[in-house]
Amino acid sequence: MGREYLGSAGALGRLGGRPVTQGADTYASKKAGPSISGRLFRRRASSGQVKALRYLLLAPAVVLTVLIVFVPLLMALGESVGFDDGWSLEAFRTVLTQSPYPIVLKNTFVIAGIVTFFALLLAAPAAAFIARQSSRTSGVLLALIVASLWISVLVKMFAWQVVLGRLGPLNDLLRFIGLTDAPISMLYTRGAVVISMVHFMIPHACILLVAAMRRVDWEIIIAASTLGAKAGLIFREAYWPQIRLSFIMTALIVFVLSSAFFVAPALLGGPGETMIGMQMKSDLSTRYDSGLPAATGILLTLSLILVSGIAVLMTGGSFRKATRELAK
Repeated sequence: MGREYLGSAGALGRLGGRPVTQGADTYASKKAGPSISGRLFRRRASSGQVKALRYLLLAPAVVLTVLIVFVPLLMALGESVGFDDGWSLEAFRTVLTQSPYPIVLKNTFVIAGIVTFFALLLAAPAAAFIARQSSRTSGVLLALIVASLWISVLVKMFAWQVVLGRLGPLNDLLRFIGLTDAPISMLYTRGAVVISMVHFMIPHACILLVAAMRRVDWEIIIAASTLGAKAGLIFREAYWPQIRLSFIMTALIVFVLSSAFFVAPALLGGPGETMIGMQMKSDLSTRYDSGLPAATGILLTLSLILVSGIAVLMTGGSFRKATRELAK
């Protein structure tokens, strides 16, 4: 009704030469409320306030990250290059060339890679199954997985010592079913280290993969199946592109966590399974030299940054895109 009135008033103004439209505009402005410029000003002000609030909320996390990550890294860098006696890269040369450091670095990355492979191999089917269940069922299953994380890593490692021992239940089972006549030495081997670490990392990988697989658009997969595509083609062209980014980021997280393990190789591994954490602890406790552990830590950090960059390139995107995808 108001629009019809304004339209007729404008027409009469044009026909009669009187400025009726000015009154119509005044009427419209009163009906419409505040001017557009006023609303835009308030919107910009509120946008600035929102940004300020975001920065204020992020400030504690940024300060904490700087204090517990960047400051220790700078201190470690100072120890590794030796500020007191002048600049020197001797610690880095020792770590890269002298035994046992190259072997320790190799052990760390090989074991972390094997653990990442088997953790994802075992966690992916479980995550796919949980993601396809109802909200109630998947919530219960995820709660059980999270509950397994309540058990301390030390308790889990000591439990594996019992299970894999020469008089443990696994050897008893092998003798019972006739696969062996004498106990098998399974402790203090790389297999024991890998099994215990995979056991610890599966829940982390499963939780991250469930979050990714819940976002899969099954209508695309159903359409591909309806059009006659085979299972391999459906997985490669319809399913994998939807979870690729999250899958690679999950692999990266598992690899980074595995490379820093200390308890499993210390309790279940032998001398040939020494990892970086054990070597750094040994240097600090026997040599009383902080330069070599600092250089080792710096090299490990640089190596993991390189691995992270490769993982981001494999996703076909940027680090910001990858983190945004994981945060969904």
